[in-house]
Amino acid sequence: MPAQIKEISVLMPVYNSASFIAKSLKSILNQTYRDFEFIIVNDGSEDNSEEIILKFDDPRIKYYKIEHKGTSAALNFGISKAKYSWIARIDSDDLNTPNRLEKQINFLNNNPGIDILSSWSVYFNNKNKIIFFLEQETEHKNIVEALRIHNPMNQSGLIIKKSLLKKEKYNAKILYNEDFELLYRLKDKAIFHIIPEYLVYTRFSPSSKSFSGRKNNIYDFLFPTAFKNLLESKGKGDHFVWSTVIAWINFFYGDKRASRNYFKKSLSLKNTIAYLATYLPEKSFDNLLNFRLKYRWRAVFRNKNYYKAELKKLLS
Repeated sequence: MPAQIKEISVLMPVYNSASFIAKSLKSILNQTYRDFEFIIVNDGSEDNSEEIILKFDDPRIKYYKIEHKGTSAALNFGISKAKYSWIARIDSDDLNTPNRLEKQINFLNNNPGIDILSSWSVYFNNKNKIIFFLEQETEHKNIVEALRIHNPMNQSGLIIKKSLLKKEKYNAKILYNEDFELLYRLKDKAIFHIIPEYLVYTRFSPSSKSFSGRKNNIYDFLFPTAFKNLLESKGKGDHFVWSTVIAWINFFYGDKRASRNYFKKSLSLKNTIAYLATYLPEKSFDNLLNFRLKYRWRAVFRNKNYYKAELKKLLS
């Protein structure tokens, strides 16, 4: 039987996060699960992030400041300093519920065999208003399928075996969505799961690098593999599946016009809306994608009172 998880390393990369980092730090230090080291890597911040971090007097904190090289390099540095066999991620502007680590560690101890775990998340804006809920498929098979097009695992709820991160490091050439690129490489090498509970509060900004897929290099690592699979599937039953994947990769990350023929030939309400959207000017199209209309619409019908109260506690 696998050894039970007793201690864990929590890793936070920081770059110019002075506006939000104090609350993020508190959300980790106030965890109900106490047995962890908290590795904070300051990626050459030019604001007063360091001053804020150094005000926290907690023996679990291990603080490092390095030359600015980007999030991937900061994460790799932090992993090299971690002494425990599991690493939990959090971004410096997000928040974790107090029971995040306790819930995840208990789940992993009761479900040996899982290598990478995350949770559902609540998204809020800089006015501290809840705007939508992200509920992704929870099982390994569905997560791997989703990774063909997008990352269903929230990085600020991510917990992963360190042994995997020794074999597959973060790619320092990936400037944005580094977690997505890493998980994409690991999708055939690890077992994934998502806890269907809201353990992360994610700060949402349409200008954030996480929501600018058409302006970064997601396409560069998604498209080649998908195109190879499309060619290999010709004449087989899964050819249509890979045609669909290619269409949505182009829609979200590439040349939106390249997806038109697929949507035109395979009409459904969803595909018709996508087809019409490809005729929008580029700026309007990007704004539409980043607005996350589908999730916002679903959130209209949710009772947010409990989550508002939880967010208020985390921000107090």
